[in-house]
This record gives sequence, C-alpha cells and structure tokens, in this order.
Amino acid sequence: MTYGSGFNLFFKDNKEKSNQEKIEILRQYSTGDMLTLLRNIEESPREYDEEIIKGVYDCLFDKGIMCI
Repeated sequence: MTYGSGFNLFFKDNKEKSNQEKIEILRQYSTGDMLTLLRNIEESPREYDEEIIKGVYDCLFDKGIMCI
C-alpha cells in the first residue's frame, strides 16, 4: 500500500474534509495517482468509504479508463 499525505486524505477515518471535497481533490490527480489509490483500495477496501471508491471509478471513467 502506498501512503503519503495525498493518499491518506481518502481514508474513512480522515474527517478533515467531506467525501464530496475529497472527490473534488481527487479530480485533480493524475491518472497514475488515481490508479495507485485504486490499488490501495483493492488491498484494504474497508478503510475507504463507498462514496470515495465510486468517486475513484467515476474519475477514471472520465479519463477514458473502464474498471471492471
């Protein structure tokens, strides 16, 4: 799992920002960073809110990447 201030923001227990604010920040991430976050989510899905997980998939889809 990759950690860092940019990725720790999305943990379920991080309450500094709302999920909507987190998703807006996520939209500014590069495709590589989004894929890294997705890999982290796949390793420990219970650490992330469902809304954040869906947001990652939506952002990747907007960039032309389909996740199945």
